[in-house]
Amino acid sequence: SFQVLGSSGKLYTCYSSCHFCTCPAFGFSVLQKSESLLCKHILAVYLSQAMGACQELAVSEEQLTSILLAEEEEEG
Repeated sequence: SFQVLGSSGKLYTCYSSCHFCTCPAFGFSVLQKSESLLCKHILAVYLSQAMGACQELAVSEEQLTSILLAEEEEEG
């Protein structure tokens, strides 16, 4: 998974393996309306991978869980 800093300053988690992002635009435009294939955050992941501009960090399962739970709390 990748963390992408949104234009609002919020961090979103993108899963390129299953083509999913936690941002509201992905949920609305891609999942609900089927108007788009991806959001700008997934596009940013693909572009940064192609350019070799990703910063990789090893994250344990516990760290990943706390990241995802923190995102849910912010949205709640």
